[in-house]
Amino acid sequence: MPVSANEPISLLQRASEQLEYCSLLDKAATATDGVERLIYITAFAISPLSGVRLKERAARKPFNPMLGETFELVREDLGFRFIAEKVSHRPVQLSFQADARDWSLTQSPKPTQQFWGKSAEIITEGKLRLSLHTHGERYSWAPANCSLKNIIAGEKYVEPTGEMVVMNETTGEKTVTTFKAGGMFSGRSEELSTKTFDSHGKALPLGLQGTWADSIKLTENGLPTNTTIWSVGPLVKQPQKHWGYTQFAATLNEVTSTEKGHLPPTDSRYRPDQRALEEGHVDRAEEMKEKLEVAQRVRRREMESKGESWTPRWFTKLEGNPAGTEDVWKLKTGKDGYWEERASGKWTGVVPVLSV
Repeated sequence: MPVSANEPISLLQRASEQLEYCSLLDKAATATDGVERLIYITAFAISPLSGVRLKERAARKPFNPMLGETFELVREDLGFRFIAEKVSHRPVQLSFQADARDWSLTQSPKPTQQFWGKSAEIITEGKLRLSLHTHGERYSWAPANCSLKNIIAGEKYVEPTGEMVVMNETTGEKTVTTFKAGGMFSGRSEELSTKTFDSHGKALPLGLQGTWADSIKLTENGLPTNTTIWSVGPLVKQPQKHWGYTQFAATLNEVTSTEKGHLPPTDSRYRPDQRALEEGHVDRAEEMKEKLEVAQRVRRREMESKGESWTPRWFTKLEGNPAGTEDVWKLKTGKDGYWEERASGKWTGVVPVLSV
């Protein structure tokens, strides 16, 4: 695909956008009621959908990372740190871990697309797994499937479909969020509703109602209350001229004082094609993208000629994991860990996959 079809961030950076509303996890961690915790976590699971609420964002896709490319995000103001790595090229798979004082979030997503005439179904295999340290609870959910409409002609837009289940694996309680489908001629639907259930499948009073593009309110016995659980964050000024970005997304290419001198050469911020596109140099971006892809193919052929295969630097694959057929990767710790190497100022065993 030409770079004009891209936005100037990588799929790794897009994954970090799930943390924009991490304050919902902070609230869940301090809530004393189990159903209240589940409600906050469900709102968090819904919130990433809002990042593509503008047509300008839906019309473009992030850069496919190079194998071994990484992205870190340290947000001291929000109280978390995040690290992601592309661990497989065919099929494309990432792995990330985000840590805060009271919680940890992991995922090893495999994004795929299925085309159906004028639309495409966007499916992300790989559950998100949340640990709430304050309560010793574990939660999991699969991201909502989405449809990209009007891919041939017309105004492109993204619409979540079907249901999303958020499970408290410790207690057996769960929520089921249903996304209202848009009609053939009515355009995008943004409405959703959430029901909660105990471990025996009995419906509980609390739920959610609203839209994934604006705000969600708490419901009680199916009726909306005045309590807003989540509302959408700000966009950049003139978002139509800036890829439809949220303010959170617009910061992801910045090298702040937190990152300066501490990033490995594999970080997405150092992609020359991505940076060129952000600065408006489309032809140079195309040239750099081609060089990166050629270099990646050369590395793969060299490994194949030696009978070798790629080994991710920061994540290790869990063998015999309880997720069944799902490939789950775990962040390394100790002397081989990302944050430990970052603290030492040394990046051992790192292949410079963004050098051209």
